Amino acid sequence: MEDVTQQLQKGMEVFSADGAKLGKINQVWFGTSVGIPGQSEEESCMEVQRGLLGREVLYLPCRTVEAVEGNRVRLNVDEALVRDTPSWHRKPAWVS
Repeated sequence: MEDVTQQLQKGMEVFSADGAKLGKINQVWFGTSVGIPGQSEEESCMEVQRGLLGREVLYLPCRTVEAVEGNRVRLNVDEALVRDTPSWHRKPAWVS
């Protein structure tokens, strides 16, 4: 399976598995983990700016990416899970 993480770029629109637009990628950080939960706190993630003027920021693990289609990123999680996962609303400690 191709590593879609390498295709992520600033400005791409991010959509949940149920089709909700979550925002646009502002930055991608590549950590030491390959996306195995619990393996490392330095799991690759993308910063997604959301809402009016991008004031809400999400830090979504790259393991949640299902596909990259043109300028769109589709996740394998729905909007409710994104909203209800507190750690995805905080900048990871290892990111400077």
